[in-house]
Amino acid sequence: MLLRVISWIVAGRGAAHLEREAMKVLLFLTALLFVVGFVGNYSTQSAEDKPDANDSIFKSYGFPSHPGLTHLCQKRVYGSGSEITWDAFASTAEPAEIVDYYLRKLRKTGFTSEGKGGTWRLPADDPQPKRVLNIMAAGTDNPSRECEEHPPSGSRTIILLSKMN
Repeated sequence: MLLRVISWIVAGRGAAHLEREAMKVLLFLTALLFVVGFVGNYSTQSAEDKPDANDSIFKSYGFPSHPGLTHLCQKRVYGSGSEITWDAFASTAEPAEIVDYYLRKLRKTGFTSEGKGGTWRLPADDPQPKRVLNIMAAGTDNPSRECEEHPPSGSRTIILLSKMN
């Protein structure tokens, strides 16, 4: 590139031509730096920063999503004029790790510790909670056994979301 610029000067090409070529080089370098910066920034994001496929499901229940969950199914239960919708998820993380994550996000309001896991019933002061987040060990008897999709090998935790409609 430097040799090319020198040859233009020696060959008597005008300053205007040299400025156009320099501008092309600057535009190219700017575009290159933008692409490298964008790709580098995206690849260094942590798993928690990246969009989660389960986000919309968790948002519909009013709870934050946890990264790395496998969605097993969604079911509805009808009875005496009410409807309960629930979704089941599996995780390879230990139940205590998932509980700690949600304690940081939701605090202790409505929380009850249960075995290796725990349950948030919200609103906390309501005798009939409208939404529930339940975390339990994978081997525990729970409604997720009704799901067509089974927890992947190595799953240690089941997360159940439910809401009264």
